[in-house]
Amino acid sequence: MLSIALAGCKTTLPNNMFGDDMLATAPQSDYDLKHPEWGVVQTTYVSSDHAYTTQSRTQQRATITTNYGRGVSTNDPLEVFLRQNRIDFEVLPGNHVMVKLEQHVNFKTGSAFPEPDYNQWLDTLGSYLSQRQDIDVVIEGHTDNTGSERINESLSEQRAKEVKARLERNSVSSRSIYTRGFGEYVPACTNASAQGKACNRRVELMLILAKK
Repeated sequence: MLSIALAGCKTTLPNNMFGDDMLATAPQSDYDLKHPEWGVVQTTYVSSDHAYTTQSRTQQRATITTNYGRGVSTNDPLEVFLRQNRIDFEVLPGNHVMVKLEQHVNFKTGSAFPEPDYNQWLDTLGSYLSQRQDIDVVIEGHTDNTGSERINESLSEQRAKEVKARLERNSVSSRSIYTRGFGEYVPACTNASAQGKACNRRVELMLILAKK
C-alpha cells in the first residue's frame, strides 16, 4: 500500500490496494517517517478579485477540539469508535484518509509477542475492523538497538505479523492488512535509557479509508 525505500525492509502487499495513486503519497525518506507532515495539500486562497490555488508539502490542517483525535475530520464512524474507546489518533492529510493511531503495541526485549496488556485493546479494535470492509490496516514493526541490525529487521517484521495474526483472530480479513518492519532504524525515543528502549520496542498501526 505504501512504499518506502529502506534497506532491508521487506513488505507483503495484499491484492486489494488502492494502486499507484496512493503509493505516490507515501513518505519518501527517514525524515518523512519521523516527521509525517507529508502529502501535498492543495489550498485555495480567495482575494477580492480572484482566487488562486497553491500546493505545499507543509502540513495544513484544522484541529479537532475533542479529547481524542487531531487533524482533519474524516466524517466517518471510525472517529466515533476511536473516541468512545479512548484511542488517541491523528488524521494525516493526503489524497487518501489515513488515520494514525497514537496507541502503540509494546514488546519485551527480543520478543515478537505483544505484552498481554494489549490483547483486549487489539481484540476491541479487531472486532470493529471486521465489520468495516472499506478500511485497510498498515502495521509497522520496530525494535530498539539491542542486538544486530539483521536480527532486529527480522524481529520487527515478526512483531508486525503477530499483531496482524491477533486481528485475524477477530475476523479481520488478511487481504486488508499490510505489514512491514523497520528494525531499529526509526526510533520513537532515545535508545540511551531503558525507558527509551521500551518505547522503541513497538508496533504502530495506521487505518486507511477507501474513497467513497
